[in-house]
Amino acid sequence: MGNLPSVILTSSLREQFASGWERCRVILFSAPCGCGKTTAAAELLRTQAVCGLNAADADFTPESLPSGVTAVLVDDLQCLRDEPRRQALCALIRRRTDLHFVLLGRGRLPGWLMPFQLSGLMLVIEAGSLFFDRTASAQLLAAHGISVLPAELSAIQRDFHGYPLSLELLCRRLAPGEPYSRQAFEACKRDLFVYYDEAVFHRFDPPLRTLLTDLAPFETFCLDLARMVSGEPLAGELLGVLVQDTSMLLFDGVGTYHFWPVFREFLLWEMDRTMPDAAQRALFSRAALCYELQGDLPHALDCYSRAGENEKISALLVKNAEQHPGVGHYRELQDYYLALPREEVLRSPSLMCGMSMLTAMCMDYEASEQWYRELQNYAAKLRRTDSECRDVRGKLAYLDIALPQRGSRGLIDVIGSVFRVMSDRELNVPAFSVTSTLPSIMNGGKDFCDWSRRDDLLYAAMRKPVETVLGRDGIGLADCAICESKFEKGEDVSRRLLTLMARLGDIQAHGTADIEFAVAGLLARVQVSQGKAGAALDSVVSLREKFVSSGQTRFLGNIDALLCRIQLRLGGTEAVRDWLEQSAPKNDARLWTMWRYQYLTRAMAQIASGEYDEPLLLLARLEPYCAACARVMDGIHIRLLKAICRFRRGDADWAEPMRAALDVCRDYSFLWPAAQYGAAILPLLRECGWNADPAFLGRLIAAARAQAVLYPRFLRPQPEPAESLSATETQVLKLLCENLSNQEIGEILDIKLPTVKTHVSHILQKLGVKRRAEVRQAAESLRLI
Repeated sequence: MGNLPSVILTSSLREQFASGWERCRVILFSAPCGCGKTTAAAELLRTQAVCGLNAADADFTPESLPSGVTAVLVDDLQCLRDEPRRQALCALIRRRTDLHFVLLGRGRLPGWLMPFQLSGLMLVIEAGSLFFDRTASAQLLAAHGISVLPAELSAIQRDFHGYPLSLELLCRRLAPGEPYSRQAFEACKRDLFVYYDEAVFHRFDPPLRTLLTDLAPFETFCLDLARMVSGEPLAGELLGVLVQDTSMLLFDGVGTYHFWPVFREFLLWEMDRTMPDAAQRALFSRAALCYELQGDLPHALDCYSRAGENEKISALLVKNAEQHPGVGHYRELQDYYLALPREEVLRSPSLMCGMSMLTAMCMDYEASEQWYRELQNYAAKLRRTDSECRDVRGKLAYLDIALPQRGSRGLIDVIGSVFRVMSDRELNVPAFSVTSTLPSIMNGGKDFCDWSRRDDLLYAAMRKPVETVLGRDGIGLADCAICESKFEKGEDVSRRLLTLMARLGDIQAHGTADIEFAVAGLLARVQVSQGKAGAALDSVVSLREKFVSSGQTRFLGNIDALLCRIQLRLGGTEAVRDWLEQSAPKNDARLWTMWRYQYLTRAMAQIASGEYDEPLLLLARLEPYCAACARVMDGIHIRLLKAICRFRRGDADWAEPMRAALDVCRDYSFLWPAAQYGAAILPLLRECGWNADPAFLGRLIAAARAQAVLYPRFLRPQPEPAESLSATETQVLKLLCENLSNQEIGEILDIKLPTVKTHVSHILQKLGVKRRAEVRQAAESLRLI
């Protein structure tokens, strides 16, 4: 125990402070209460001659500083409110260039101090740097005579996240020899909340306390929500003070607030303790109305549910069901839909239509067709003179066009008949997205590969009917579709693309964002095929920024997947890994068919990382959807990716899906779907034994070879360590990445300390790094963990 430092700090904080001390004259600790700012600063300044000042009453004149000091410590910076004293502190910092200034504040970096940061004179140390890592937590417990097992220490880190105040409270709760338990955690949480209540919350003015408890249930909120929920007209001013003076409330600078997680837990505790149930229901009702007015139906439904307003829930579900899947929130609301009583659905044509589409997107085609028949039965009971007849018949026509299991065969006749009826004003067809927010017409809401066989004829005959039936969503559709069809066949589409781009202004002004994204997606694929992946990346990033600024967030999932595909060609390993970890859809129990483009992108990214088992499982789950809904293009990609995975695993049956994909490509005269895989597919093309059409195969190999020259690393796995890790070294690596000490690793693996050190040395050498701190990043880059 004697070798423990007098104050426990993480080694990373000590290093950060020491580095800042050498480079900067001003160091600001910006963190909420309980993070140990004062204690940490006192320990780090232990070797200095310090003059301590409190921002609440110091005058910051040169005469106020005694001689011989080397550092000035200013506490409670958030209390420095008047402008003259702020300027006095700034002047003192500029004048006394021989001194270091260490500032402690609960708020974020104030604007009047920013010039020091921008000029490189100031280092800001935030809450995360003050939190204890595993080693520091163990040291703190040991300093209080508390010994815990490695598993208990892991649980403590998981529960407390290294928050210093909570750990101090735990040390007071745990007696020496007493094991850590859930009861101890809950007791510490109560102690923490009592402390917050006395030391923080009740120091706020009553209007601010009321506002904070009203906003506690919301992970994020905007100013409109804050005003409507609380009824407080000065909500903006109150929140502004909290943002400036504390770190308890964070503002993203755009319009969204969120609480520091620990403080939000306290506020929820405070709300449950002080706010009656009726008042809570009224609060959620007001929040639901605000969300509904903003068009945020998922949050509105959640709040109406918590308010117990079931009638409002049904009304919102009907409202959402009147929108097509590209706009409506079907996935987010599916649990609400599936919980509706059957009798209630049967009373509403909108709900029957929505349920037919929803269950189809969940790949429950039997249920989808059952709801379609129920809507037919409902329509059969109506007379043509009934007011809702046009609307119900329009919904049936919409489902005939839009249901994924109907495919695209026979769709020409359906659209033709709908066009004739619409021309006579006998039908009111709901809005329909032909792309379902995908960057493609041919492989969007419907698969139009069959149309590609006769694209010139259909373009001439069907352009007007399609644009009439689809309305705004039809503007530019035919021009984009035929250009895309020619591109998939490997034809030169330069002139058609110029014509299409000339129509982009008309699409943006009078059409929909769906078609604009399809045009952008086609342009990006053409640019990639020409070796201009960098230009493609820039154009898609530009579109993303435009959609974000205009609120078209429904496209972001597929836009980010498209960006990932481009990054795979550019060798953007970090960007691909970030997308996989943060944005890629998971292989969940229930697949969402509208995410199939993202699922396929996930499979590509994993293949590029050298993973094959997980992509094969995901692809196998998508196959029934492709078969049931006649998704030709998706089926090609699934077969090609399966073949690549099996080939690299050394499976004997790899050629079967490869030959099946080539059969389909030849049948439709498609070159690009297979050729785009370039270097990843060239060995398979040569060895698969497909000889149905040697001339077609020759053209395909030539096109794939051209892509291989442009992007030789596309879908190639990342290099492995120069020397592979042994089984024991792999175990040690995993524990190293959890920040365990050598002693802890030895205890878990039951090996001696010198042996652990030897393994660690070998791991550093094999990963090509010099310090333990670099191990995790290197291991993640090499996909070792």
